[in-house]
Amino acid sequence: MANNRVSLRRTHLFIAVIALAAQLHTWAQAPVRELLNSERIAATFGSYGVEVLEQDGTVRISNLFSGEGEERVTRTFAVVRYAPQIDPAVSEEHAAIVAGGSIGAVFAARGWEVRKTHLHYGERPATAKLASLMRVAVGARLAEHLYVLDVMKDGRVIEYAALVEIHHPDYLGLPALAAIYGKPTSDGRSELVAALQATAAERER
Repeated sequence: MANNRVSLRRTHLFIAVIALAAQLHTWAQAPVRELLNSERIAATFGSYGVEVLEQDGTVRISNLFSGEGEERVTRTFAVVRYAPQIDPAVSEEHAAIVAGGSIGAVFAARGWEVRKTHLHYGERPATAKLASLMRVAVGARLAEHLYVLDVMKDGRVIEYAALVEIHHPDYLGLPALAAIYGKPTSDGRSELVAALQATAAERER
């Protein structure tokens, strides 16, 4: 009888170990959410803020910065081109963003998963406007990142905007973009890439 109890305890222990191993495997396989740009700036420089520099019904230009007052430095100059029609499912989130909210943070706070389709990485020289915001020399090489931003909830995917992000050289360069986001793909979207670059060139002057 004692042997049966020992055997039973060993069986239960074996099952518990297997269950724990399975749970650990599940945890290990669970995807880690990609950091939002706002989170990455805060983690890198210790603070984060967003300022909308200009906006109309189609395009928003924002300054993603660290520091305050005279110590403020633009870490990302973001050109956002909204989708031609804003889906009613994200109308409240869109209103918060138009009011000055940080795009990724607004969606994440409301339970949406933010997804990016990376179209292009490149470099462009700092204009006088960008040089002043970033406190770098005019002509300094700045990495640019073009992507489409989708949001997903309850199995539904909505394309919200296409963006150009121009980064401070102390924040993200071309090698960092590739290391973080992988290889870009612009297959079938060359016209969108050209349009985004043209918009960025116009708005950074």
